[in-house]
Amino acid sequence: MPPPLGDDDSCLLTPLIPASPPPLPPRATARLHPLPLLVGALFATYYHLLVAPAPSYYQSLFLSLGCNDTAAAHLRALTVRPHLAGTEANALAADHVVSTLSSLSFPTRVTPYEVLLSYPVRRSLSLSAPGHATTTFALVQDTYPGDPYAAASAEVVPTFLAYAASGSAAAEVVYANYGRTEDYAYLASRGVNVTGKVALARYGKVYRGDIVINARDAGAAAAVIFTDAKDYTPGKAFPDGPWMPATGVQVGSTFKGVGDPTTPMWASSEGCERVSIAEAMATDDMPGIPALPVSGRDGEEILRLVGGDVAPEDWQGGEGAPVYHLGPGPAVLNLSYTGNETIATIQNVISVIEGKEEPDRYVILGNHRDAWTFGAADPNSGTAALLELAERLSKLQTKGWRPRRTIILCNWDAEEYGLIGSTEWVEENRAMLTSRTVAYLNVDVGVSGSGVDASATPQLDQLLKQASKKEGSKSR
Repeated sequence: MPPPLGDDDSCLLTPLIPASPPPLPPRATARLHPLPLLVGALFATYYHLLVAPAPSYYQSLFLSLGCNDTAAAHLRALTVRPHLAGTEANALAADHVVSTLSSLSFPTRVTPYEVLLSYPVRRSLSLSAPGHATTTFALVQDTYPGDPYAAASAEVVPTFLAYAASGSAAAEVVYANYGRTEDYAYLASRGVNVTGKVALARYGKVYRGDIVINARDAGAAAAVIFTDAKDYTPGKAFPDGPWMPATGVQVGSTFKGVGDPTTPMWASSEGCERVSIAEAMATDDMPGIPALPVSGRDGEEILRLVGGDVAPEDWQGGEGAPVYHLGPGPAVLNLSYTGNETIATIQNVISVIEGKEEPDRYVILGNHRDAWTFGAADPNSGTAALLELAERLSKLQTKGWRPRRTIILCNWDAEEYGLIGSTEWVEENRAMLTSRTVAYLNVDVGVSGSGVDASATPQLDQLLKQASKKEGSKSR
C-alpha cells in the first residue's frame, strides 16, 4: 500500500485521497506537437487514460468547445515580457497560471524551491590575427523593423551559457566541428593540440553542455559555440521565413545534471541541507571553463581567420560559408566571462482535478513556464494549451463530468536550467508518485511546424497514434 496522504503531501493540496491499491507499473512519458489539433489530441489521450475508450457525449462536447482565441490570449499574457527563471517577470507569469486555474475552481497552489541559478554579469569576446585589425564582437541579437517586442528587448538576458565558469582566456582557435568526443579524437589524429586553446564548435548533434565539457576534457582553456547556417538556416531566415537569422544566438544551460545542483537527489525545500555553490560548480556535471555562444555570422568571421589543415568535407559549412580550417590559429580569441551563480526562488504551479472512481491514481500533465527570452513556442505554446485544456475540463464538470482518475496539472519552473522545478517536485514527493502515478504527459513545445510529433514510452505508443488519427492529423 502506498503511504497515506498527510500534511506533507503539499503537491496535491491535501486532503485529497485515501489509501490506494498496489502500485501500478512505472509511469510513462510523452511529448506532443501543434495547437489547432493539440488540445483535442491531448484530450483524446487523456480520455483513454481516464475513462472507458468508447466515444461519449463528454468527449464530443469537449472537442466542440475549442477556441483558438482563448489559447492565443493566454499565450500573449505569458509572453509579453522575457521571463527567465528567478525573475519578477516569471513570477508574474506564474500569477497568470494560478489565477486562471483558480478561477476554474480547481484547487491550485504554488510550490516554491530555493535553487542554484546562473546569470551573466560581464562578457566580452574579441578576435585578432596577424595583419588584421582586432574585432570586438557585440554579442547581441539584432531586432528587425516593426518588431512588436523590440521595446521589451532591453529585458532580454544577454547571450550566455548558464553555469559556465567565470574566467578569461586569450589563445589560438582550434575548430572542433560539433565538439563531440570523436571530433577531438580526429583532431588528435591529425596532430592538432587543443591544450590551452579556445575550442570553436558548432551547435548540433550533441547537448551544448557536452560541447563545453568535451572541450574542457580535451584541455581547452575556453569554448565558443556558434550556430551554423548549414544546420539552422536551410531556408529563408526570420523575419522573411522561419529559420535562424545570421545574428541569432542560441543561449542555454551547460549543466549536465538535472535538478538543483546544490541538492543532488533531494528536494530544495525551505531550510534543507545543501552543498556549497563552490562545491556544486566544481562537479564533473559543470563545464569548469569559461564559454560563450555566438551567432552564425560571428562564427564565420572567426573561421575566416583560422588556418592550418582544411577540415574534412563533413566539417564544412553550407553554401556561401568560408572554407573551414582546423587551426590552431593564427586567429586568437580573447574571451572573458563573469557569471553570478546564486540561490534564487522558483515557483511550480500545481492544480488538481479529483478523480471519481480511482482518486488515488494520478494522470499528470506538465509543462514548464520559464524561458530564456519570450518563450512563445518553447514553452508557452504548451502552457497555453494546458490552460485551454483546463478550461474545457471545467466546462465539462458543470455538465456532470468527473474524470475516472485524478488529473494533476503541473506548470514547472526553471526547466531551462536543467529540469529543476519538476525534478525538485518529484524528489519531494518521490514515494507517493512512484506508487500512484499512471502516466505523465509533457507538452513543452506545444506548437512548432505542422502535424503531430510525439514520442512516448512503449505503454503509450498506440494510444498516441490513435489520438492523433482521431484528430485527423499526420503523426510520426
